[in-house]
Amino acid sequence: MKPGYAGSSWKERRESMGKTIAQVSADLRIGHRYLAGIEEGDFGDFPERVFSIGFIRSYAKYLAQDPGPVLAEYERMIGSRDDSEMAAQLRFGWVERERERGSRRATYTVAAGAVLLVGVILAWVSLHTERRPLPPAPPAAVAPPSPSTVGSAAKAGDNAAAAAPSGVDNTAVPAPPPTQTPPTPAEPSSSVAAVGATGPLVGPFQLFLEASEQAWVMYSFDDGDPIDVTLYAGDKISIHATRRITLKLGNAGGVAGTLNGRRLPPFGERGQVRKFTFGQ
Repeated sequence: MKPGYAGSSWKERRESMGKTIAQVSADLRIGHRYLAGIEEGDFGDFPERVFSIGFIRSYAKYLAQDPGPVLAEYERMIGSRDDSEMAAQLRFGWVERERERGSRRATYTVAAGAVLLVGVILAWVSLHTERRPLPPAPPAAVAPPSPSTVGSAAKAGDNAAAAAPSGVDNTAVPAPPPTQTPPTPAEPSSSVAAVGATGPLVGPFQLFLEASEQAWVMYSFDDGDPIDVTLYAGDKISIHATRRITLKLGNAGGVAGTLNGRRLPPFGERGQVRKFTFGQ
């Protein structure tokens, strides 16, 4: 416990009421470690400011104590921490933007090179095709008729001439050969590239939530105790975790989120209750 800490008397007050940390935690629905941190002035592992202030006020009301001095001590302690976290967030966002720009530039360069290569190949093929003369068509080969075929044809002609009435020309006109339609080449089968499923998310995580209207939020991080709070329009909170974040939203359509600097899709419809887990 810090010497001269304003909340040092809160532990004595709780013990004089015959209450243990576990009993107060069950009554107020606040985790054991947060109550102990308030009594000892250790706010290093506390959640977002809006939740921590609510914890201190609730505990002060439970003990009939003035929350002002403890709140002032809390504000002094988190001032430097908030500045460092904001600087880290700005650096993270800058690195992500530069990485995306570099990836886009590389993609554009590869695409331009591919288009240029295809154009050169097509120009070369077209130039050589125009200069090459077409070969002459080969003469059609006619096979000589066999003697047996000639004799049969002559005999059939004599019989036809004898049977036909006078004045009728019985000269046989050969039927034109059937026209053969060239086979139509099969259409190339269309191929659709499958989108690979992304793997599981790996921490650390930094989840920002912003409420556009009143919404109820419950979350826990790294197997910690669940924390619930009511957000109003314009409220913003930040949740940090090493391995996992579990989030439950009432009125999912009234909250927007950003995970590690990337905007998340809508959580759900207005008035809908949704539950999400980030990490393993």
